Amino acid sequence: MVLLAGCGTATGGGGNASGTTGGGGALASCKGTITVASDFPTSGSDASDGVPTANGAKLAVDQANVHRVFGGCLVKYTPLDDASLALGKHDPQKGAQNMTALVGSGAVGVVGPFNSSVAKAEMPIANQAGLVLISPSNTNPGLTIPNADPDIDAASLRPTGRVTYFRTCSTDIGQGRGFATSALGKLHTRTAYVIDDQETYGKGLADQFVRFYEQGGGKVAKRVSLPGTTLDFRAVLTEAKGLDADLVFFGGTTSNGGGIIRKQMVELNLNARYEGGAVTDDEFFVQAGPAGDGAYGGFAAPDVTKLPSASRFLADYRAAFNAEPGVYSANAYDAMNIILAAARKVIVDNGGMLPADPAAFRSSVRDAVARTDYNGAIGHTTFDAAGDTTNLLFTLEVARNQKWVYDSTVQLTASP
Repeated sequence: MVLLAGCGTATGGGGNASGTTGGGGALASCKGTITVASDFPTSGSDASDGVPTANGAKLAVDQANVHRVFGGCLVKYTPLDDASLALGKHDPQKGAQNMTALVGSGAVGVVGPFNSSVAKAEMPIANQAGLVLISPSNTNPGLTIPNADPDIDAASLRPTGRVTYFRTCSTDIGQGRGFATSALGKLHTRTAYVIDDQETYGKGLADQFVRFYEQGGGKVAKRVSLPGTTLDFRAVLTEAKGLDADLVFFGGTTSNGGGIIRKQMVELNLNARYEGGAVTDDEFFVQAGPAGDGAYGGFAAPDVTKLPSASRFLADYRAAFNAEPGVYSANAYDAMNIILAAARKVIVDNGGMLPADPAAFRSSVRDAVARTDYNGAIGHTTFDAAGDTTNLLFTLEVARNQKWVYDSTVQLTASP
């Protein structure tokens, strides 16, 4: 079973992902509750992404409690939804409210958020409180790397100067290069029409795609930014057709029109390839229907159905939820297990008792997370000094018969 990498070895030990640790020994006398949480858009048009990702985090907590990984202590899991009724999808303002509530709840770690724009709102709040965030899916490089995104001041997201935000996915630097490489090589395109949804993730991904597409010899016919509320893309797609674009690239999410763009391309007989960022979800086909077939989408994580290290996770997830995991479910599972392993180490080091000072508990958990050396469902995870994973992956999928089908995965050996 993939459970806490033996629980005691996820931080600093390079542990084996097949072991489990019961509730005896050092934690037999542990009394009390360890609070952890997740924050994802689990309602509205992002739910087909948010729910399976949250399920990955929940599975880790459920297993820890069943196997009494914390001995006499219980892990309390608080799942929050950062989608708002007003927007019907992820909402940075709702995310900030959630993070403020979690700071007051005594949580020692949070898995999430899903969207980079929400992370931008949440990170300073969590950082001020010393609360660890591990995102399975935020990819904007500016969240951690100074000057990587002109619209983000990375230093302002960590006002204390201390790194409290981590992620188990690659950044858009890797995604942008992956999309550009496939567009030029696999898809044999030479002229791209680039659309972004004006959000932190979508704009940042489009920036990186343009960078690598032009470096590879491609031409960007035009770059346009449209609000995430856009429902009619026909004018810009007609322009793309007039410019002889053989690729439409969308930096954005399905909830911001990823499937609508593909459907309207087909309606206009725009004979061009399509690549989109966070569109590899069920909602894409709700929007696009059969017109979605032939589209390409990608994500900054592995396809875990191809990983031997994820075989037990897949079986456990399917048994627990009677469903297939989402593209970031295993990333969330590993992220929660990393937090739990860090908390367990702190408690063991404290003589098997919960630390009396909540602030000190959070601080120690953060230190243990920063030293993570973890073998889990998605492979081997460590974090660099900025909090970014060293396990850099990009997966490309293609839409066939209104389903996303695996195409290929690239593992980078260093940050591109």
